[in-house]
Amino acid sequence: MKMSLIGLDIGTTTICGVLFSLKEKRAIKTLSLNNHFIESEIPGEYIQDPQRIYLDIKAILDELIDFSEQKIEALSLSAQMHGILYVNDEGDPVSPFYTWQNQRGLRQKQGQMLNEIVSEKLGYQVHSGYGIVTHYSLLQDDEVPKGAAKFCNIGDYIGMRLAGASTPVTDISLGGSMGLVDLQQGTLAGTLKNLPLLDEEILPALVSSTELLGHYKGIPVIQALGDNQASFLGSVIEKETSLLLNYGTSGQVSFYRKEFAQYPHFETRALGNEGYIHVAFSLCGGHSYKILAGFFNSVTELFSAGKPQNILKIMDDLDLDFTTKDMDCLPLFLGERGEEKQLAYFKNIRDINFTPANMIKALVQGMIQELFRFYDELPMDVKSGMKTLVGAGNGIRKNRHLIKAAEWTYKKPLVLLKNSEESCLGALINAGKAVGIFKDYSEGARAIVEYMSQGLS
Repeated sequence: MKMSLIGLDIGTTTICGVLFSLKEKRAIKTLSLNNHFIESEIPGEYIQDPQRIYLDIKAILDELIDFSEQKIEALSLSAQMHGILYVNDEGDPVSPFYTWQNQRGLRQKQGQMLNEIVSEKLGYQVHSGYGIVTHYSLLQDDEVPKGAAKFCNIGDYIGMRLAGASTPVTDISLGGSMGLVDLQQGTLAGTLKNLPLLDEEILPALVSSTELLGHYKGIPVIQALGDNQASFLGSVIEKETSLLLNYGTSGQVSFYRKEFAQYPHFETRALGNEGYIHVAFSLCGGHSYKILAGFFNSVTELFSAGKPQNILKIMDDLDLDFTTKDMDCLPLFLGERGEEKQLAYFKNIRDINFTPANMIKALVQGMIQELFRFYDELPMDVKSGMKTLVGAGNGIRKNRHLIKAAEWTYKKPLVLLKNSEESCLGALINAGKAVGIFKDYSEGARAIVEYMSQGLS
């Protein structure tokens, strides 16, 4: 039977949609648009326009529907995590979307950063940019918009709009990312009542990750997932034995466990009702490589009157040996989560190794080491079960140096994905599970995910 699914992804910088044919086992059409920030007079706001995002999603979705010659069984969404917006009783936005990069939580209150105060009251760690921290900051400053009836994540809002509803709901992945959920119990956290001034009526209700929200042009609209969970679903075929390295705007190393557990440096995140993924982060991720390219470009412009060079291509074409180490780099250009004052460094520089090639090599090794150091501290029984190293995100897919360094460091061959829009694939796997095409996420992954190759080393 000719069936297809649609997965949509609301990223920080890009909005994307994939129409996937189950019979042909391929993405038959992919569309994307740039996402944009709104200029703000307040430093560190990092806000976006929810109405513009909705219109962009709708434009992509309508084009995919018009293009499809097959029956579209369902659609679901993946969304950038942590951030919030406010809606009124009619479901209309009454605020911008405060993204995960919002820095209100770093403000000082009585000698403490706000996110630390909120963490103490909740009894678990939340960071600046988490929805509950942003909301608490707005509460403290009496800046919650008038008419606000609920707050929710952008994925919750878009799902509500597409389904024709007026009250947003959230799931354990997005709700957890906002800092609202007791992950072990699978409910809204009881300690939320410890936050002064918090009216719990403003919190979105918690529903299943496969909840049917309504229909869009007759197509079932399924609850959105967090983009981290969606990317994991759309990247690994065997979740129980895979280690995922994702390098994009940020970087993550992720693995799956069926039972709830906690590991140092790793956040525990619910994968619907099918267990948990554990994620460690680098804030700069694949962007570190472009930062060094920008430095080389500025040097070229300063000292050369010639034509501009394609710096990234020159860097990519170098022959680098990752079996040895010359200088050291830890590329914390944006700091480190929970340690924002930590800075990047190059060190162990000598007269004989201070070359552009060695800087590139050290940076790439540092990009891998930044996440590997967390993985390396995991218990041996956890590490020994990880048989497949999977690379996702354009930061590693398009960087052969990063692939080689990862393989050398993790002592495993790295496989790359055939399809590039992992979060969209994860969203449509969620949609397929919701309507009974797949009995679980593993069956969906085996039907959707394909590996292109073993690394490029």
